[in-house]
Amino acid sequence: MEFKNIRRQRFLDESHARERDDDLTYRIDLDRPYLHDESLVLEAKGSFAWSVATSTLELLILRYTAGQSIADLSREFPTVISGFEQFIPFDEPRPNEAYTLTITQHEAYVYVMWLLALCRLLGHAELVPTVMRWLDKNAEYNRGRDGLFEAVVEKLTGKKEPVERVLLHPAAYRPLAKATAPDVQDRPALVKEFLDGWYKNMKDCYWHGTHTDKEGSSYFGYWAFEAALVTVLWNIDDSSYRDHLVYPKDLADWAREHRSRVSPHDPSYWPAGEASTARKPLVPGGEPCPQAGWWFTPAQLDSRRYFDKGEIMPIIKGSSFGDTNWQQTGDPKDDK
Repeated sequence: MEFKNIRRQRFLDESHARERDDDLTYRIDLDRPYLHDESLVLEAKGSFAWSVATSTLELLILRYTAGQSIADLSREFPTVISGFEQFIPFDEPRPNEAYTLTITQHEAYVYVMWLLALCRLLGHAELVPTVMRWLDKNAEYNRGRDGLFEAVVEKLTGKKEPVERVLLHPAAYRPLAKATAPDVQDRPALVKEFLDGWYKNMKDCYWHGTHTDKEGSSYFGYWAFEAALVTVLWNIDDSSYRDHLVYPKDLADWAREHRSRVSPHDPSYWPAGEASTARKPLVPGGEPCPQAGWWFTPAQLDSRRYFDKGEIMPIIKGSSFGDTNWQQTGDPKDDK
C-alpha cells in the first residue's frame, strides 16, 4: 500500500518519515552508552538520559504518524517508559528549581499527559503507576494543583487527590477540563472545542511549527493524545470530532476494543483472566518467571522479551537504574 494511504497526517511524506526514523534511532543508539559512562558528571549523564527518553517517545509518535499498526506500537511502548525511567534518577535539580517533569511547566504538562494517555490507549495500564511514581517524587508541584490532571489520574488509578477546579494551563486545557466535570451537558462539543484550539495553544512547545521547516525538519506528528484519553475514560461519543486532524481516532478505537470498561481499578475492566496478570508484582532478576509471557525491565532499554514459565529472569549488570525488576507487559497469551 502506498505511504500516502497509510500515513495518519498529511504533513509527513515517506522520505522524511524514513530519514527521521533513522535519525532518531541513531541518536538513541549513540547516546545510550553514555548513561553508563562513569567518567561523566551527573549533569552530563542526565542530558544524555533525557535525549534517549525524548527521542524514544518521538520515535514512537513518528511511527504512529507514519501509519504503523497499533499492535506494533503497543509492543514498543514499554521501551518509552523504560527510557524515561532511566532518566528519572538523573533529574536532581538545584534547590528551589523544578524537576523536568513538573506539570506547572506547560511543555512538561503536555509530556505527562501524553505518557499517561499512551499508557492507557496502547493497553499498558500497568505502567501508569510507574509514571505516577515519577510525579509523586515532586508531589509539592505536581499533586493537587490541576483539576484536569487529578480527574484523569482518579479515573486511571481510583485514587482521589483533593483539588479545586482550577487549571495550571487554562488557555489550552479549559474546554477539555470542562468535558470531565460531573453532569456536564455536552462533552463532545467541549472536546471538539479543545481540539480546534489545540495546535494554536501549543505554540510554546518545542515541536510546534516543525512541519514548516524547509530542511532538517524535526516534525514527528501533531496529536492531542489527551483528547483521546478523556474520550475513552469518560466514554464520550467522538463521532462529531473523530476526523479532526489532531485527534488520534484509531488509538481511541483500539483502546475501546481492548478494554470494555473505562476504569482499570474496577476488576470488571479487565478481560477474563487478565486482571491477575496486570497486577502481578515486579519479579526481581535472578528469580524464575512465574508466568509465560512478555516482560520488560526499566533497568535496560529495549528489554522486552518472552520468558517461559520457570525460566530464570536475568539480572542487568551495570545499569544506572539500579536493581533489575521484571514487569509483565501485554497479554500473557500473546504468541512468541
